[in-house]
This record gives sequence, C-alpha cells and structure tokens, in this order.
Amino acid sequence: MLVFGMLLHGGCNSYKVKALPYDADLKRVVVVENSKVIVNDFVDVMIDEFGERGIKVSVAPSNYAAKPAEYIIQYNALQSWDCTTYLSDATIRVSRGDSVLAKGRYHHIGGSCSFDFFTKWRGTEWKMKDLYDELLKNYPRR
Repeated sequence: MLVFGMLLHGGCNSYKVKALPYDADLKRVVVVENSKVIVNDFVDVMIDEFGERGIKVSVAPSNYAAKPAEYIIQYNALQSWDCTTYLSDATIRVSRGDSVLAKGRYHHIGGSCSFDFFTKWRGTEWKMKDLYDELLKNYPRR
C-alpha cells in the first residue's frame, strides 16, 4: 500500500538535484530571464521559494552581464500537451563566476502517453517544491 502511494505521489516525476552549499553571505541572487520559457508562473515560484529562505531575487534581462561574485540563476522549463499544457521538464542552475554551485532537474516521465492522472496537470509550485526543498536544503525556511 505504501509503494502504491509513493507511485501516485511521485511515480511519474523524476528529480535530480545537487544542493546549493551554504554561504552565510548569500542574501541575493539574480535570475537571468529566459524569454523562451512560456510557463507563466515559473519565475514567480522560484522567487517565492528563495524568498521563503531569506534570499532576495532580482530578475535581469537575458543579456545581463553578471558581476564576478554574484549568484546567478539560469533556467529552462518546457511544457507538453495532453488535453491542455503541463510542465514536463525544468532545469535550474545556480552559478557564481565560472563555477556551477547547484543544479536541479524536474522531468515528467512518460510524457503525453503517461497515465499519471494525479500529478501530470498539477501546478508549477507543486511540481517544483521537492526540487527546491533539495536544492535549498542548506537554507531553512523562515
């Protein structure tokens, strides 16, 4: 019964995450806008998740030139179609200078052919929560 419950909750969702190391000086990150992403609340969810951990987020245009010690977030999110659109794949990368410090990927397994009627059409916040919890595990919610 427990295995069945786990399959219903996350059986068709895959997460791969490398957590952001703790830095007491991390108070602000800059999200570099990706105009190709059409998931309308993707950046809003990101801002909320970082904000709940006391990290302010600024959004910058795609041609933004980062300062050497600045934390930068680059992202991509894809939608698929099955009666309506749904978030099917997302990646987030946190870097500072030339170093990638953390990254995460969400993927809906099975695509439009999956029978995951419980989670396929869930919202961005629900799908990305586990990724952000792991990505930011060294930064507790306030």
